[in-house]
Amino acid sequence: MVSSLNFKRNRMATGRSRIPSNSIPQVLCPDPIINLAQLAAVKAREAAEAYFTLRHFDCAIMQARAAKELYPEFPGMDNYMAAYQIHSAVSHKKNWYHVLGITNPAVADSEAIKKQYKRLALALHPDKNGSIAADGAFKYVKAARDVLSDHAKRESYDKSLSPRSQGARGSNNRKPAQQPRSNACSRKRAGPDANTTGGDGSFYKKTIKIVRKSNPGQRATVVMLSVCRVA
Repeated sequence: MVSSLNFKRNRMATGRSRIPSNSIPQVLCPDPIINLAQLAAVKAREAAEAYFTLRHFDCAIMQARAAKELYPEFPGMDNYMAAYQIHSAVSHKKNWYHVLGITNPAVADSEAIKKQYKRLALALHPDKNGSIAADGAFKYVKAARDVLSDHAKRESYDKSLSPRSQGARGSNNRKPAQQPRSNACSRKRAGPDANTTGGDGSFYKKTIKIVRKSNPGQRATVVMLSVCRVA
């Protein structure tokens, strides 16, 4: 009887996972494929946190997205990505509207700003977000709310943004400067005489017609050659 109990205990011990339980999203199920997906998702989440500490925010977002794709039931990965995206927006010098996820500032009223702040504050709460990026992201979100929820501060902030946006539009609409033509001949036509200059003494142009006919019964080959030279 004692030997049979020991045998059962040994079987239970060998079947138990060696991976710490706190690093697994939930208890391993009997399906080994799902187990591998869970473990891969954990590794992707750990890689995302490591990339964040190195300030590689885009790589952190990619790893967090991979963790969610590997195991969609992995809890809290959307909140991890939200924290990384806020840090990425600040690092790229985006405005406070972009930090709060407001795509159209012109139609965003105080109620919309308040709604976005509550959504992000909930996603970045320590009970909902275990990422090391959550605390800093919440500070950025709070700073954005403090500026955009106050009418006077928002008006002053919008005025500070307008020169940047106008400069960006101007730079996009400005035609690139034309580079000087490398060709010696300009587009100006030559004078009445093909051997003379075009009137400004800059160049002359001459067209040469070459006719080649080797045999009497063969069609002639005609080559038109234009020669340009700077005077």
